[in-house]
Amino acid sequence: MTQHFSTKEIHQIAFACFYKGLEIFAPDKEELEKINDYLPSELNTALHPKNIEDILTEANQIALGNNQHNNHSSSELFSLFENIHLKQTPSVTKPSYFYPINQTTPTAIFPINNQNIDIKEEKLKLWEAFLEGLKDIPTSHRSNLLVWLDHFDTALQCFTSQLPSEFAEDISLYDHYKTITAIAIALAYPNEKKEILLIQGDFFGIQNFIFSGGSQTNKNSAKLLRGRSFQVSLFTELAALKLLEACNLPSTSQIMNAAGKFLIIAPNNDFIHSQLTSVQKELNQWFITNTYGLAGIDIATQVVQNDQLSNGNKFNQLLNTLYEKLEETKLQRLYLTENEQTVLNVDYSKGICELNHYFPSVKNNRSSISNDQIKIGELLVKNDYIIVSDYDSEIYKNNQTQSLEMNIFGFGISFSEKDKDKKESASNFGKVTEYQQIHRFWDISIPQNLNKPNWNGYAKRYINAYIPKFKENGITDDNKYKNIEEENKNYNENQIKTFDYLACEDRKPDNNQNYIGQIALMTLKGDIDNLGTIFQKGLMKNNLAKTTALSRQMNFFFSLWLPAYCAENFPNTYTVFAGGDDFFLIGPWYSIQKLATDMQKEFTRYVAHNTDIHFSIGMVMTKVGIPIPRLGQQAEDALEKAKKVEGKNAVTIYQQSIKWADWHKLNELELEINRLANDYNISTSYLYSLIRLSKQAENTNNNIENTMWRSRFYYRTARYVLDKLPKEKKDLALTQIIKSFGDLGIEKYKGKFTIPLFNYFYQKREY
Repeated sequence: MTQHFSTKEIHQIAFACFYKGLEIFAPDKEELEKINDYLPSELNTALHPKNIEDILTEANQIALGNNQHNNHSSSELFSLFENIHLKQTPSVTKPSYFYPINQTTPTAIFPINNQNIDIKEEKLKLWEAFLEGLKDIPTSHRSNLLVWLDHFDTALQCFTSQLPSEFAEDISLYDHYKTITAIAIALAYPNEKKEILLIQGDFFGIQNFIFSGGSQTNKNSAKLLRGRSFQVSLFTELAALKLLEACNLPSTSQIMNAAGKFLIIAPNNDFIHSQLTSVQKELNQWFITNTYGLAGIDIATQVVQNDQLSNGNKFNQLLNTLYEKLEETKLQRLYLTENEQTVLNVDYSKGICELNHYFPSVKNNRSSISNDQIKIGELLVKNDYIIVSDYDSEIYKNNQTQSLEMNIFGFGISFSEKDKDKKESASNFGKVTEYQQIHRFWDISIPQNLNKPNWNGYAKRYINAYIPKFKENGITDDNKYKNIEEENKNYNENQIKTFDYLACEDRKPDNNQNYIGQIALMTLKGDIDNLGTIFQKGLMKNNLAKTTALSRQMNFFFSLWLPAYCAENFPNTYTVFAGGDDFFLIGPWYSIQKLATDMQKEFTRYVAHNTDIHFSIGMVMTKVGIPIPRLGQQAEDALEKAKKVEGKNAVTIYQQSIKWADWHKLNELELEINRLANDYNISTSYLYSLIRLSKQAENTNNNIENTMWRSRFYYRTARYVLDKLPKEKKDLALTQIIKSFGDLGIEKYKGKFTIPLFNYFYQKREY
C-alpha cells in the first residue's frame, strides 16, 4: 500500500532538505538560527523530519553518484560552459572562468576569470543580504506553505546560485540542493525497486498558436503577439502546477521549466500514475474545448533506476529515451482516438473570431481566449505580479487586481499592479492566502537595468519579456513618424508603442534637421545551435544536477539578461518570446541588427568563450502591416537558412547567410562605406552599382560575362569617383576604394557585400 503524506508533511520534508543547504551557506550555527524568525510555524518546529539524513544521503548518491565522495574545497563556482565539448574528445582541463560571489543580477550571471576579493567577507555579505531579503516575503504568506515555500525557493536561487556545491565545483549550491530535494521527496515514499519517475511536459503547437491570423490581427499585432507568447508560458506553468497539486508534490519537485517544457521528479507508484492520467485527460479536454486542438500539452514519463541519474553514460541514454518518449506522445496528441466525438461541436453562429480565424466569436467579434490575449498584452505593461487562485476566489472582488476571463485548468489568473509598499500590498491578499484560495503568487517583473537584484520577495517566474512603451505623455513628431494615423498621434506615459512607431525609431535628423531613414521593422528569430547534443553529449560526467544547472543557466541569458539589456540599451525592442534556447524579437530595422551583434558578443562571454556553444539567427526586414502568420514564417525560413551554413553559428539577412565572424567584418565595412562616401563625396548611383557587381562576382561560374566585374569596378571608380576629385586626392582615394570596396568587399564576400550596402542606403532613405 502506498504511503501518503499530508501537504504539511511533504513541505516539511522539502524545507528540511533546503535547510541542509543553508548549513553550507551560513557562516556558523548562530547565524543559521537567525532564519527561524522568518519561517512559518509549521516549518520552525519541524526542521528535522524523521529519517531525513538517510533520505538526503541516498538523494545525494542518486544525484551525483561517486562525486558525492569528492568534497570540493573550491570557494568559487566554476562555469559549466567551459568544459562542454562537441568537436573533440573531452579532456579534463583546469577551469579558469568562475562566477562572482553575488546575488543574482543580469550582470552577475556572467562568468569572470579574475577577481581580487576577500572571499570569506563576500560570502558573509551575501548571507546578510539573504537574511535581509527574507524580510521581504509577506508575513501573511507564512500561513500558506505552498505559496511560502515557492517564495523561499526563489530566495535560495537568487542568493545561492553563484556559490559552489560542497561536492562539485561546477554545480551551484542552489542547483545541487534543488535537485536532491526533488529526489528526496520521491524517496520519501517507500519503493522496493528503488525507482523514481521523471515527468516531462511539452507545449505543442507554439508556432500556430502564436502566429495565427484573423481579419483584425494586424491592428492589434503588438498586444496580440505579446499576449499569446505569455499565454504559452502561463499554460506551461499552470499545467506543471496542476500536476504538482494532483500528485501532492511541492513546488521544489519541479526542477526545470523553460521554453514551453517542464520536468518534475515524482515517486513511482500507482497513485502518481493514476493522477497523471487524470490530469492529462483534463488538460486535453481543456485544449480541445478552448483551442479546438490548435495547441496542447503532452506529458511523457520515464521510470528511472537510481543509478541512471548519476552515471554519465546511463544518464545520457536516459535523456535520449525521455526525448524519444516525448516524440512518441506527440503522435498521440490530445488522445483524439479515445474521443467518440469525431467532429467538435463548435458554434459559429456569432461569426469567426477577428483575431484568430480558427476560433468562433463569443462576444465583441472575438473568442474568449483572444480577449484574454489582448488583455494580457495590456496588463503586462503595468503589472508585476500574477496571482493564481481558485477560479471562484474572492480575489476577483478586489479592485487592485484585474483578472482574466478564462478558467485555466480550474485556476483563476489575476494581475496585480506594481506595489509601492510590498508588505501593505501583500496584506490585501492575506485572508485569501490564509484560506488557501491562492495557489501561487508570482513575481514576473523585469529588471530595468543590468545591476538590479533579481529578488523582490516573491516567487519568480521568468515568463515576461521587454515591451517598448512611451516614457512620457506627448504628441507625435510628424517629421519623424510619417506613417502614424491621426487617431494614434497622441500618446500617454507607459502606453505600449505600436509597430507603426517602432518602424520609425531608426530615423535620424540630417544636417537640415529633416528625418531620413527607412520606415521598416526587423523581425529576428534565433536559437542555440545543437542544444540537444550539448545536453546529451557535451557535459563531462553528466548527471541530473548538472543538467538542471545548465538548463537554468541557458534560460537566464534570454529570460533575465536580455530583457534587462533591452530596457537599458535597446528600449524599442519588442520581445515576443525569449527563454530556454530560442528568442523572437521585433523592432526598428537597424537597431535589431545592432542588438543581434551585441547578443552574439555577450553570449560568447556568457559561455566562457567556448567556441562549441553558439546560436544562429534569421532576420527579415518588412514594412508595417505584414500579416502575423507571414511574419512568423519568414523569420522561421530565414533562421532555417542560417542553420544550413556549415557549422551553423550564422546569420541570415537580406537573403544572405554568413558566419558571425564575417558579420562583424561586414559591420566594419559598413563603417568604411560611410567614411569613404563622406570623404570623397561618392554618389549614390556609384554605390548602387556595387550591388550589381557584388551579385556578378557571386555567379562567375554560371555566366562568363560576370567575370568582368573587376574591370567594370575599376572603370566606374575612375569615371564616377576619381574624375571628380582634385588631383592630390586621387591616388589615396583609389588605393582606399580598391582595397575596401574591391578586395575586402566584393572580392572576399561577393554577394554578401550587399549587406552593408543595403544598410547604407536604407539609412539614407528620404520620404
